[in-house]
Amino acid sequence: MTSPRRDGTGSSRTRRWLKRISLTLAVLVLATGTAGYLYLRHLDHNIRHAPLRAAVALPPPPPGPTDQAGRTAMNILVIGTDSRADLGGAYGDVDNTGPGNNDVNLLLHIAPDRNSAVAVNLPRDTLVDLPECKDPKTGEDFPAAEHRPLNEALGRGGPGCVTSTVESITQLKIDHYALVDFQGVKDLTNAVGGVPVDLCTPIHDRESHLDLPAGPQLLNGDEGLAFVRTRMAVQDGSSLGRFTMQRAYLAALVRKVTGAGTLLDPTTAFPVVETATRSITVDDAIAGTTKLVGLANQLSGIKPDAVQFVQPEMHYTADDPDPELREKAAFTQPAADQLFQLIREGRPLTQTPAPTASATGSPTDTPTGSPTGSPAASGSPSATATASAVQADDGSPSPSASASPAPTGPGGVTVRNGDDHSCVQGWTGTLAQ
Repeated sequence: MTSPRRDGTGSSRTRRWLKRISLTLAVLVLATGTAGYLYLRHLDHNIRHAPLRAAVALPPPPPGPTDQAGRTAMNILVIGTDSRADLGGAYGDVDNTGPGNNDVNLLLHIAPDRNSAVAVNLPRDTLVDLPECKDPKTGEDFPAAEHRPLNEALGRGGPGCVTSTVESITQLKIDHYALVDFQGVKDLTNAVGGVPVDLCTPIHDRESHLDLPAGPQLLNGDEGLAFVRTRMAVQDGSSLGRFTMQRAYLAALVRKVTGAGTLLDPTTAFPVVETATRSITVDDAIAGTTKLVGLANQLSGIKPDAVQFVQPEMHYTADDPDPELREKAAFTQPAADQLFQLIREGRPLTQTPAPTASATGSPTDTPTGSPTGSPAASGSPSATATASAVQADDGSPSPSASASPAPTGPGGVTVRNGDDHSCVQGWTGTLAQ
């Protein structure tokens, strides 16, 4: 993968706040002796951890190719669980207090030079083959299962089973994972002082309780959680279109965390560090404050505009033989595997189309050939779907954004970078290309 042009400004700023955190932690220990040491132990105690993999008989894929310096890419799986544990009955589904489902599956592929990355969204409702897994806590074995929703993996052996499942899908060897729950999203949003997003249109979702007007917004914790959960009021109401919300939130969060004012001052950095350590479950290899800071330091050279967000080409499964799976989705082949192969080989994902003029400031990239019979296109999640190939991204720049079409990858999927300030489109009844 070719790294975008870099001027070093964002990289040096990010490295600066990481050094300040590291130095502050060191000074804290030296200056306060036992108290500082106990605080670091407190942070370490916050962090929950589990084995990286849970598959019984499925070895991980081989590492990717090396660059001229002998370095290989790094893959980190970010998992969002929908468990309502410790939420006091909030957010519905009060019985979902166990591990929950892997509601978000975002695979971050970091280039060997650690200067750019690709964030690949794997929708929760994607029908895949789940490997045999063993729960490391209970010892329970879960037999392999064919043609099942991806979001069932977490309940079949914890985050390690999600790792093994994603490896089998993408053939990318995963080095680390981080699992975040509902409370973690809320706490992190508040810890950074809110996450800024821009809406092309108002979004009102009775299911997630999100109620926002059009225009720039600064999301608080509850709004941030509702924002990443919303799907019924976005595009065609399916889980595929929800990626536009998650991409906008994550890109804005990265910009906020690495920007001036959030972590440059250690007095504001510590609440974020405290929240982060309290909100995540990670694999055993990075279960420690100093280990997480070390990992963050490796990634500190990545600027927001060097992160590409993409979702593989998908299609709905309205004709599935199993009636219970007719509102799910599946990867469209060979485009999906072609995308995974480009990522594995470190090759460019896109070909940028020639710029075209826009007569108005309205959102561009209007979808063509979008499925009109998507699972929620009639306003109901039980509406039937067509099996037309679709690609999910909002494709809706704000009036001040460039009118140039977004770059596209295999199958015509839209690829956007982390510095894209396009506004997020609400309900349209269709899924944008």
